[in-house]
Amino acid sequence: MKFDSRLIRKPMKQPRLQRAAWGFVTLGFWMVYVYLWTPLVTLLLWLLGIRTAFFELYVREHAIEPFLLFSLPLLALACALLLISWAEYNRLRFSRADRRSQPRSATLPDVAEALGTPPAVARALVLGKVTVLHMGEDARPHGFTSLADPA
Repeated sequence: MKFDSRLIRKPMKQPRLQRAAWGFVTLGFWMVYVYLWTPLVTLLLWLLGIRTAFFELYVREHAIEPFLLFSLPLLALACALLLISWAEYNRLRFSRADRRSQPRSATLPDVAEALGTPPAVARALVLGKVTVLHMGEDARPHGFTSLADPA
């Protein structure tokens, strides 16, 4: 396959201004694409009676429904409280231990015990870069072959 210099292999090597400019160009074309679909969406909504429902519920005689004046702010408040409660729950749940910390290293006896194998196999796994395990009928490693580094 011939190398094509027009393809960007590493986008992070591009200058930030150029990446941002192409991002805005992409956004513009997506907006044009959505704009071209709006007549069809409008026709579909009109056929389903969505415009009529909107007109009957909200716009009729230019009157504002009193129920909406009271229910919408209460719904917004309930959504805000629910979102804040969920965020606080997760903050309390995950703030106890730092999960980014390094896990403790497993010792050779721990590895051997977990695999159900002799300590020599565990030592080969730790020290070797490439190790092939020979599995027995009980699906436990019984032996190993250390391979040389392919590079």
